[in-house]
Amino acid sequence: MTAAILHRLVLAGTAILAMSVTAPALGQDRMVLGPRQFEQDKSGAGAVLCSWALYLSIQAQTAACGLSRRPTDDAIDQAIAAIDEFILANSSLHPTRAALDTFKREATASDRERASRETQFCTRPDLERFRSINPERIQAGVKALLAVPREPIMNPCL
Repeated sequence: MTAAILHRLVLAGTAILAMSVTAPALGQDRMVLGPRQFEQDKSGAGAVLCSWALYLSIQAQTAACGLSRRPTDDAIDQAIAAIDEFILANSSLHPTRAALDTFKREATASDRERASRETQFCTRPDLERFRSINPERIQAGVKALLAVPREPIMNPCL
């Protein structure tokens, strides 16, 4: 894994962590991550929020850069939709769909901003590599990731 990929993951995790000062009360229309979301996955299936953050970042970068869509982009969109449903069904935060959508927009704001001010941001090899993954591989990975109902958490993040 390249340093650039790890840097992107750290940025995504930092963005999510920055929005996680306190947990909301039930029924609030705001999703704020708490300590449970930063526990270690013990299911062996993987850290759902880590994968979600990565897919969200790739999706946001692709859109912000105006890149031509590929079948991989469709698989990423489907992965995000499936993970959204998993979060809504399994998270102890009990977010509403509106809260989840707001959270996603806020978490990807830095990707959109960088794409608008840094032309080289849209031509990075790591973005191209992720967008070249076989769509069936993404679908199979997400199916395995979501096979076990559990708290969606961030760690271990790749």
